[in-house]
Order: sequence, then structure tokens, then C-alpha cells
Amino acid sequence: MTFRLQLARRRLWLFCLLLLLLLVSACAPQPVTVTREPVTLRVAIADSCEPLVEGATDGYEVSRPWVTVETQVFNTTLAERALREGGADVALLSWIWDSEDGDDVSVWTEGFARDGVAVIVHPESPVREVGMAQLREIFRGRLQEWDGTVLTVVSREEGSGTRAAFESIVLGGESATLNAVVMPSSDATVEYVASTPGAIGYVSTEYVDEAVRVLPVEGIPPTRQTINNGSYPLWRQLYLASIGEPAGEAREFSQYLLSGGGTEVQAHSSAADD
Repeated sequence: MTFRLQLARRRLWLFCLLLLLLLVSACAPQPVTVTREPVTLRVAIADSCEPLVEGATDGYEVSRPWVTVETQVFNTTLAERALREGGADVALLSWIWDSEDGDDVSVWTEGFARDGVAVIVHPESPVREVGMAQLREIFRGRLQEWDGTVLTVVSREEGSGTRAAFESIVLGGESATLNAVVMPSSDATVEYVASTPGAIGYVSTEYVDEAVRVLPVEGIPPTRQTINNGSYPLWRQLYLASIGEPAGEAREFSQYLLSGGGTEVQAHSSAADD
């Protein structure tokens, strides 16, 4: 057999082997790639809850890239209204009011974190700490001066969950004095108190910054520890809410949030369980 014939046969054999391998490969099961349908999840957020869940909503989109989370920030009343009227799939609320008579819409709620309501004053205020009885007198307009400084009471707008919590805990459900300066948001409250000597107001602890001074209440400052163990008297629960028990993507998001999704929520929730 000549060398050329041997070479030709070897090339033919290699060609047949390659063809066989290609046929076997073509017949083998191929991995199935599933393309998810894009999903939009609408979340209505009370402004007190916003700082806690910013990281959570971003993290949820990263973990489920086919989901777009659309958020809108309101006061608690408007956030709940958006949920009830179908403008949101999930709401994050800073206060829960009793259902009105005849309300046939069942709202499912679950606490996901605790928050404190901080009493704040102008940095040069003579008020250094305050008791619950003094707070009641100040916000009812009966105690109007402190060490020669005229006090300016600052409250939140009707429908604010922070206002509802403060009035429930401090004022027994009554409203603050009619002379109170009413602010439309937590940021606006901090800004006003920081620029007004004698001002005293309240905000979620998540909005406190160095522009104002936070008062201990009954000698207890609003720290994460005192809020979570209940020793700070002005604390309230924050709630995850949906119409009926959440389903579909709303259920997935709820489980993500309740299991500690996002660094801030995880820190607050785990501490709240202590």
C-alpha cells in the first residue's frame, strides 16, 4: 500500500469520526433557556419608610432583573389610598388606622421594622430634654415658653403617619394646638426647625440630621436599641400592606422584604426581633 493511499484512508477515517461526533452532539439534550416576561411592581411608600427601603428596592431589581420596581412617595394616608384604589400593588405604611365602617376592602398588613418619632429643636434651644407630660402641654399650646424663649410648635399635615403616631402616643389621639406650624413633609419639618429659634417639632428618626438637636424623652434618647426594645416611648411599627394576602410578584417582594432584603431593612428588622 502506498503512502498516499494510507494518508487518504486516514483522512477519510478522521472525517467520519468528526461527522459521528457532530451527529451525537446534535442529538444530545440542549439546555433550555427561559426568557422571563418583563414585570412591573408598583410600590406606594410613606415618606417615613423611604430611607429604610431604598436599598431594598434596588437590591430586588438586581436579584430579579426582569422586574421593574416603580415607587411613589406619599404621606401614609395617600399611600394607603393608592393601594386601595388600585394604583399600587404593595404599600409601605408608617401607621395603620382603624377600618371605617362599611369598608369591604380587606387590607393585609405585616410589620417589617420599627421606627422612632424624634422630638427635635433648634440647635440653640434652651430645651435639653423633655418628659411626656411636658410634651403634651407644649403641643396642646399650654406651655408656650421655656427659660425665656417662646416656643414654636411644629407639626405635620393631616394624613401623616408620623403625626398620627405622635398624637396617639403623646396627645391621646387629640390634635396639636391650632397655633402649630404645619409642615408637608419630614424634610420640610427638619429644615423649618433648623432655621427657627424656639421651634420644637417631631420627625421619623430616619430624617434627623446635624442641623437640629434631638431631645431625650423621659431621659431616653431615640437610638436603634431603645426603639427596638421599647424603652424609648415614641416608637411605632412600620407595615407592609396589600389588598388581601399578596400574590405573584407582590408576594415575592413581600417575602424578600420580610426576610431582610436590603441592608437597612435587615438591620432594623433583625434588631426589632430581639
